[in-house]
Amino acid sequence: MRKLALFVSLLAAATVVEAGSYDPLEDLVSTAKKEINASEAIEQSKDRVLNNPRAEKMKKGYWQFFQAKSGAKPGEFCMAVYWQMGRMISITGPGGDYRGAMLGFVAVEPKPPFPRPDNPKDIQKVKVTLTQGNDPSATVTALNRTVGAFADEIQFPVPTIEAALAGMEDALNFRIEYQGSNIFELEWHSGLAARDMMKKCLQGENVNGKEVL
Repeated sequence: MRKLALFVSLLAAATVVEAGSYDPLEDLVSTAKKEINASEAIEQSKDRVLNNPRAEKMKKGYWQFFQAKSGAKPGEFCMAVYWQMGRMISITGPGGDYRGAMLGFVAVEPKPPFPRPDNPKDIQKVKVTLTQGNDPSATVTALNRTVGAFADEIQFPVPTIEAALAGMEDALNFRIEYQGSNIFELEWHSGLAARDMMKKCLQGENVNGKEVL
């Protein structure tokens, strides 16, 4: 089965899930930036010990779950985020008038040529090449935005949340190329457990703040 066909929707007009004033990714990228800086400080000072369970989880990678809009109805705007140090992959379900889903890739403090809109409040379209697992690469138009002033995200619309969940595997690698350069690569683990947690959220269960390690 070609998983890219499940994940990436080649829509003529891309649509962004409206997350209102609340964006859990902003909180995550702020935390990630602090932890990354702390880890670098420890590396430079071997006589200190980083006594932080979150930092250890970040090194190994783990999932967190949210409703990506304040006041969302049960089952709407469900979001699963896998993050490992300065990289995150998010899957967001339908909510409000938007009935599709979104697959997002976030890089904290990325280096060029990772794209960034000139205006941090804007969302721009960019042409990138996505490779998922062992599937053939696909060059598509994606969405690009800034998160929390110092992180950038590339988003792909997905036809339905069912299609997104069907494409999840326990371990799955993603790579994104832009203008001939590899700008993002990350492999998640525990994808099946994360899928089950997303299903609980979509069924109306409160999973805010829950984790899958």
